[in-house]
Amino acid sequence: MLIVSYNTRALLLESIASVLDEPGVETIVLDNASHDGSPQAVAEHFPRVQLIKSARNIGFAAGVNAAAACARGEALLILNPDAALRPGALDLLVNLLDRTPRAALASPTLRYADGAAQPAAFRFPGLAQLALDLFPIARLMDSRLNGRVVCSAGQPLQIDHPLGACMLIRRAAWTDVGPFDEGYFMYLEEIDWCRRAHARGWQMWHHPAAVAIHHSGQSTRQQPDIMFAQLWRSRLRYYQRFSGPAYNRLVHTLVGVGLRRAAARASPPRASLIHAVRRLVA
Repeated sequence: MLIVSYNTRALLLESIASVLDEPGVETIVLDNASHDGSPQAVAEHFPRVQLIKSARNIGFAAGVNAAAACARGEALLILNPDAALRPGALDLLVNLLDRTPRAALASPTLRYADGAAQPAAFRFPGLAQLALDLFPIARLMDSRLNGRVVCSAGQPLQIDHPLGACMLIRRAAWTDVGPFDEGYFMYLEEIDWCRRAHARGWQMWHHPAAVAIHHSGQSTRQQPDIMFAQLWRSRLRYYQRFSGPAYNRLVHTLVGVGLRRAAARASPPRASLIHAVRRLVA
């Protein structure tokens, strides 16, 4: 199990505890220079965990890659520090990989702390999803048009990519596809990886009967303005990597219009941030 943590001490301990007693699981925590006592708490409560303390925040993708380089297992369970697997979930994911030779990864259903369902299975993003991010229409946000995959209870199904809060990745696929692209400091690194895996003939699977609790955004909300900029940098990087020039011109036009509209509706400090992000598409 690989966890990249940043200032989520209490939830991090819950995350580790949710998997630590599973047989044969090696747990590696890479701490991204937290200042809330996270490394000390891990060392105190879970001395068997391999703890890597980064001197600076190197981002999520680079953190996962560094932890993966130390791992020895045949599969890599990438788990956010604000996520925790429910009993039996890991067995379901492992069994799905075992019986599906071309599965690069298996992902679980995600639920918020109150038990409400969280979108967890998706198609690769395109212009429709981008437009709905910028110009939300409530009745369409959880629809197929917005890339959501409808999952039948209990039946595993192929998807394009999961939400990266919890993913069990086959080691052979990780070796074949390569690590996360560290050009993504935060956001979309799992989508990029799945896109590359798909191009090499691997499959991505989702198991609705496996469940993880995901508190969502506990690290990123600590620096909302910085993370807003990182989100758009990652989105633009993704489209630049996987789309042609004409498509990217449409992306940049759409993002420019959407962010201009958002800035016009925002308070002055937030508007200044949005205008700064708009310069990414200029």
